[in-house]
Amino acid sequence: MLGRSGFNSLRGLRETLLIGVRYRSSGPVSFSSITDSISSEKDISNLVTPSSAAVGNSKRGGKLRPQLVPVKYVLNCLFAKNNTHFTFSAVVEDVNYLRNNPDISYNEAFLYYLKLPQKVKFALSTGVLGFRKAARGEYEAAFQTSAKVFQMIQDKKLMNKDIEIVMREFGKGRAAFVAALNGKEGAAIRSHVTRISDKTPLKFGGVRAPRVRRL
Repeated sequence: MLGRSGFNSLRGLRETLLIGVRYRSSGPVSFSSITDSISSEKDISNLVTPSSAAVGNSKRGGKLRPQLVPVKYVLNCLFAKNNTHFTFSAVVEDVNYLRNNPDISYNEAFLYYLKLPQKVKFALSTGVLGFRKAARGEYEAAFQTSAKVFQMIQDKKLMNKDIEIVMREFGKGRAAFVAALNGKEGAAIRSHVTRISDKTPLKFGGVRAPRVRRL
């Protein structure tokens, strides 16, 4: 009993013999003559071009391409004991979201606009500016990094929307960041800041904290 592979090999041998018989009367058979005859008899119509694929997708789904537009910018600041981290991100909205999802409920649409996604534009810390080891947690390192962040916001032209500042922890870099924002370093973006909030997690109960490190 032949399996699937044996049946396919016999089928291919049969087609080859039939092609040889067809062209035996017309002279010697060559590979080019066989391929020319097959291509002339059978029209290959299942080729997909980019234009036809786009038309097919538009007809099949009817959805528009997501168009992300920034709503506001968020500057997340982490002032740890040993370092200072900044992450500048854009809160984006898909203007075609309701058109692409006409059947969603009111609650689903409300949750989407309540928690819009964020796209990170750039991130910076004191180590990027060349500070190493214990120097990363000092006041001067955080001040220079804050000034660099403000300069990058201007260079990248990310001042077309309001800016929200979110701060965490209470390291030395917190006071340095506030001083840089109120000084000449932050004069350009200070007028675009609409909200400053603190997101430091508060501990209630829980396990015992590690002992205080003493030098």
